[in-house]
Amino acid sequence: MVPQNEITPVRIKFSKTGDLMYISHLDLSRTMQRIMLRAGIDIWYSEGFNPQPKIVFAVPLPVGVESECELMDIKINSPMPFEEIKERIQNNFPSEMKVIDVYSPTQKFKNIGFIDYTIRLYTNASSEETCGKIEKLFKSECNIIKKTKSGEKEINISDYVKLAEAKNKASYIEIHAILSADSERYLNPELFIEAIKQNLNIMNSDGIEEFSTVYRNKMLDFDLNEFV
Repeated sequence: MVPQNEITPVRIKFSKTGDLMYISHLDLSRTMQRIMLRAGIDIWYSEGFNPQPKIVFAVPLPVGVESECELMDIKINSPMPFEEIKERIQNNFPSEMKVIDVYSPTQKFKNIGFIDYTIRLYTNASSEETCGKIEKLFKSECNIIKKTKSGEKEINISDYVKLAEAKNKASYIEIHAILSADSERYLNPELFIEAIKQNLNIMNSDGIEEFSTVYRNKMLDFDLNEFV
């Protein structure tokens, strides 16, 4: 057993785009375990009857969302240069995942307060008027049903929206959104989109002609500084 003071914490920032957005968080976790093994990273395992590799993700990425700011913490049993860790992992990543950075963590994931998104609504209702309605929607009370661990409850979704700026791009509406992401007040971007659909009565087609895309840009702390 490696002494605790020799175990090195490592934070890995990576992107997950393209068709990999359809891979679930559970599948991603399993994939990462195999990647660490193939990369020859001497990762630390938990103790007990069923040892598990110590891999912790910041905020699980919903299925269907792309990201360039995913964060994952591991612990390794012996020091290794960060550049070497980065190269080894990248060499074993699929083409639609990229290691952006590897470094020593200085903040805990519980300090993540918000996530910055780019959301695109491909809709026949794309116009400056609709953009104005979207921005106005979250400046006042906007109630919607949210599923929680204890069941369903009605919430004022505006309390979870720090920013919602909408721009008309002719064929789609682009929204810069900053949504709550801490463990007690996490807002799935799909719920944000659903609130727009329900309240503005748009995007009611079969999902082929009208659809949405979501991209994570960066994670933020409670003061809206970029979380690293």
